[in-house]
Amino acid sequence: MALPFRFFVFVIANFVCASLVAQQQADHQPVKINFYYNENWELTSSEKSVYKREAFFDLVDMVFEGVYSDYDKGGKLIADGFYSHGIKSGIHTEYSNNNVHKKIEYADNDFTIWEWNDGQSEGVKNGTGKFYTSYYYFVNEDGAIKGKQGFLTGEFRNGRRVGKWRYINTHAGSVDEEIYVNGKLNSHRHYNSEDTTILMTNKKKTIYLSINALNTEALMYDATVFTSLNQYFEQYVNYHPAFKRNVTYPGGWKKLLTLLAQAAVVPENTIELLRIKIDEHGQITKFDVAVSISPIYDELCQNIFDLHKERLFPAINNGKPTSMTVYIPIAGGEAWMNTLQEMPTAWFFDYSNFY
Repeated sequence: MALPFRFFVFVIANFVCASLVAQQQADHQPVKINFYYNENWELTSSEKSVYKREAFFDLVDMVFEGVYSDYDKGGKLIADGFYSHGIKSGIHTEYSNNNVHKKIEYADNDFTIWEWNDGQSEGVKNGTGKFYTSYYYFVNEDGAIKGKQGFLTGEFRNGRRVGKWRYINTHAGSVDEEIYVNGKLNSHRHYNSEDTTILMTNKKKTIYLSINALNTEALMYDATVFTSLNQYFEQYVNYHPAFKRNVTYPGGWKKLLTLLAQAAVVPENTIELLRIKIDEHGQITKFDVAVSISPIYDELCQNIFDLHKERLFPAINNGKPTSMTVYIPIAGGEAWMNTLQEMPTAWFFDYSNFY
């Protein structure tokens, strides 16, 4: 179905007040929660846990928000740091035998290594030295996003990247090589068995230093203990008696809508609108298509949504989980992606905007 004219009018009319509404929504305060993890840093029961995290957490957008401290089974501190709405920010430190093992600073989607002592490479001290580490990255294989592991060598001098950084990608046996001068990227080349490509000099390779951190931030859970993500929070989180929220998802409701839009790739200026009822346990009790593009897209959007349904969280009213019917718009095109970025979350819960 084509997007209604009121959709475009409403976007323009409400753009000027979007920032104000977003600020009002952001007034909720994070709370301190204990998180229990298995050896893979998946949420598990306290009895089966290997690690514990004490962290401040946003229960509306379901992301880490503030300081955290990680402990081993014996209660020894093994890491600490800070998150700004689910994103690593500032200094994150890992400890081994009460000594600093790694100290990494995160800012603006980049990282600076201040301390790195793995007992194998030269190491980094006070922001100067060479390091060697495994890293993780993602590739698209036959329409599916898959994680891969590689190995990185690099050097810092006084907290700045210098010299040659080599990324040995296990995927396809390729290598990326970056050259830094006084902290600035000077060149980026990609090598494989057939060719060498000179890439944009201002584009660094996107990597992740820890698969454990990715599992933690994504709220992965132990499937041998829980059948849905919300079960963990039912067991270990008590909500304040005045707390309220709509149905949500890790990273927030707009995060889910963005993922669905990217996966479904529906025609521009059309919309598929799903209607679901979610009970107090985060389980779907009713499902239908409120607005249809075609039977093909009905099936496609339902299959894509099914990949995320076990990660939904129920609405909360006065501290108690409650059932709620929500409408899930799945659209595509530049206008819709801009809307997802610009409009406040509350706007997407008003189904009249999509009829």
